Amino acid sequence: MGPRLARIRQLTKQHLRAHRLEDSSLHLSYDGAAASEVEHIVKLERECCAFLDYALSRRGDDVELTIVGPEQSGSDAQRLFSQFLPENMSAAQPPGCGCRKG
Repeated sequence: MGPRLARIRQLTKQHLRAHRLEDSSLHLSYDGAAASEVEHIVKLERECCAFLDYALSRRGDDVELTIVGPEQSGSDAQRLFSQFLPENMSAAQPPGCGCRKG
């Protein structure tokens, strides 16, 4: 889990252009140069957190990723998606994968 989360954090730090958290959905926009890395991370996340839905698409020069989880909002949704959020938004969350309890 550690290497996978580190990889997600690096992707976020280097390539995330925009994000929007709406209830149980997280919408992410990455620089197109990171397309293969985003695809690889989505593959790993599907194995780890199969209860989440992942949708990838291209929009101009960007790679769009939407992740939809079970109904929740506010801090619960922020915790669920914390590994994909910029550090300033996820700093209050304990390190780890938000999809796993404990």
